[in-house]
Amino acid sequence: MKFSQSPLLSERLPAWRPRLVQGVLLMAFAALVGRSLYLQGIQNDFLQKKGESRYERTIEISATRGRIVDRHGDVLAISTPVKSVWAIPEDAKLTPHQARELAQVLEMDVRELNAKLSSSRDFVFVRRQVPPDVAERVAALKLPGIHEQKEYRRFYPTGDVMAHVLGFTGVEDVGQEGVELALEDSLAGKPGSRRVIKDRRGQIVEDVESIRSPQEGRD
Repeated sequence: MKFSQSPLLSERLPAWRPRLVQGVLLMAFAALVGRSLYLQGIQNDFLQKKGESRYERTIEISATRGRIVDRHGDVLAISTPVKSVWAIPEDAKLTPHQARELAQVLEMDVRELNAKLSSSRDFVFVRRQVPPDVAERVAALKLPGIHEQKEYRRFYPTGDVMAHVLGFTGVEDVGQEGVELALEDSLAGKPGSRRVIKDRRGQIVEDVESIRSPQEGRD
């Protein structure tokens, strides 16, 4: 038998079969690359959302304003803790039901509330100096973009009797007239600050460090 007539040579692979194998390998490689890019995109999206959901913020720690007492030690003026409710309008996308609930808790007109939440500003006060129990009810609603912060409200046990002498403080707890104004530097104290990690609802999820402790006002 001649070598050219060998049955091994007569059973050669078809010409298209190597190309088919090559095509399958290329498709498998492309699929692996595509899946890698897809998973990378998902991971990047997850990390981006995670970064958006938590952010670092330096918050102010209010200093308690000093008391005003008479020569017998009786209190004539004292600061009591309250809360103020504020919002980030861009994040405060409330449903009509949520808006009605919040307005009811804060005892304000829902139209006034919606007007504040429609503001183009980055920060708005919704209601200043509300009692702590009211602030707790607001927090319990867990509304997006709605936050609370600690403040103080001045209380005068003697009422109007000593008003002409003591003067008064404004909503920022700063002396406006009388003794409150004259002794502002001594009574006011100095606020502190600390760095925290907050979520998008404004809730502190991690206390990073204390930057400066508040210096309480002197009596």
